[in-house]
Amino acid sequence: MPRPGCTALRWIVQGLGPGRVVAYTCSCQMTAYELVSCAGVYQIHRRTLPRQGVPPLSWTAEWWRRGEAHEWWHRLLAGQAR
Repeated sequence: MPRPGCTALRWIVQGLGPGRVVAYTCSCQMTAYELVSCAGVYQIHRRTLPRQGVPPLSWTAEWWRRGEAHEWWHRLLAGQAR
């Protein structure tokens, strides 16, 4: 659950390209996330169950180097980003 004052990540439709999943959340939830490495940079991939008005696949608009990507990943899991 998002916490008050959490940072809103900007989500886009297309990612950097094919990559390797480094970490992920359970896909049994309505929304699942993957931390993906692509040519030395990282993005977060969000998959939602299809519902009206919500695109089922999206990527973070930002991309990060390894250390910063893991910080954002932990923020997302802790509810400090969404």
